Amino acid sequence: TMKRTTGKIFALTALSSLLLLASACGQSSGQSPSGSAGGSEPAGGNASYTDTYDPDALFQYGMTPAKDSETGKYGYKNPQGTWVIEPQYTFARDFQVNGTAFVRTGSNSDEFRLIDREGNFVSDYIFMRFFDELAFSANGIAVGTVCEADGTKLGTGYFYLEDGEIVFEPREEESFTAFSDDGYAVVDNKAVINDQFEYVIEPQEDYYLVQVSNGMVSFDFKNTPKGYSEYGYMDVEGNIVIRGLSSRGGPFADNGIAVVENQLIDKSGNVVFDIADSHYSTITSNFNNTDWVEVSSHLSSRGGTDFNFINAEGETFFPTDAYEHSHMDGSLAIKNGVYVGPAPVLKDDQGNITGIGGTEDYATVAVNEDMEILYVPYDKGIQDVSAYYSDGYAKAETQDEQRVIVDLEGNIVMEY
Repeated sequence: TMKRTTGKIFALTALSSLLLLASACGQSSGQSPSGSAGGSEPAGGNASYTDTYDPDALFQYGMTPAKDSETGKYGYKNPQGTWVIEPQYTFARDFQVNGTAFVRTGSNSDEFRLIDREGNFVSDYIFMRFFDELAFSANGIAVGTVCEADGTKLGTGYFYLEDGEIVFEPREEESFTAFSDDGYAVVDNKAVINDQFEYVIEPQEDYYLVQVSNGMVSFDFKNTPKGYSEYGYMDVEGNIVIRGLSSRGGPFADNGIAVVENQLIDKSGNVVFDIADSHYSTITSNFNNTDWVEVSSHLSSRGGTDFNFINAEGETFFPTDAYEHSHMDGSLAIKNGVYVGPAPVLKDDQGNITGIGGTEDYATVAVNEDMEILYVPYDKGIQDVSAYYSDGYAKAETQDEQRVIVDLEGNIVMEY
């Protein structure tokens, strides 16, 4: 339970209060969904939601946002393709840790409402993003601008759901981050607060604080004796742990590793992998959502690059580098044990793909960490498969550019 409860916003109790009015937060208006938080008929469909939440799953609480091809409205479907919440929103986002989801009901792309798992509004307030996209962190706290239904702006700050009510914590600072997975946020790039909105690091004058990740706060220090900036990390008690870096480091992932200056370092600053000790030239991603980071050769003269992936021990994913035209941005990823993209493949005399091997022959395949080919997207009539979620589903497009969801065998589960 949060210590401070100022600015409490009560849940809606009447259907008439659900109308989205033109507001100072924007000038959109739109028809409200058929459900309300006050006991009217729910806005749900023909299937019920679940109580299971996995932050890495596609079907959060057993459902995912989907667009109805006939009406253009958004609702939520289960893995069987049945509407759990009927299509009625102009846009819809994933359900989150506290069982709510942000949806749009009008034409203003900046204004969102908050619904529960039955499609009912949680409150009559309008939410807008601040710096980051609207989302509840692992501790159930979101950051954004809060407006009343009539357009009155309450302010910008943190808000969360408690006992069916939205609690709003306005902030006076010019900037503040979302909370990290371990429950800390940076305010004004000078201080760090916990989820009780208390300082754990008091405002600093000499350090520019950037972000908190896995108990480590990245910072810039500009008042060096020689006048140049240096970079490093402190812990959430303000103790300097790593300093003297020549560039700003990335976030520390759950495995305790961060990408800094084309090196992988642990939380003591020890280098566990250095790009200089390999034939690669750059590390193009981080460990935030994967156990593997992409490394690239950046062979721009060939119009693309050889690339591979390495883990925290510096072991490569493929036995031989893969290649992709014009790819140098670290956009490919291995998530939840599955990679989909160009890979070095073995072929038989008829040209059929038989496995992953040390060749210079490439093809787009779905492959797991055991180097087993799960399927060939082209053979399934699909392309542009995104990273896989923990429940074994991925978003993709067919060769006719229809958006679909596929399973681990590349079978189309449904359109979305």
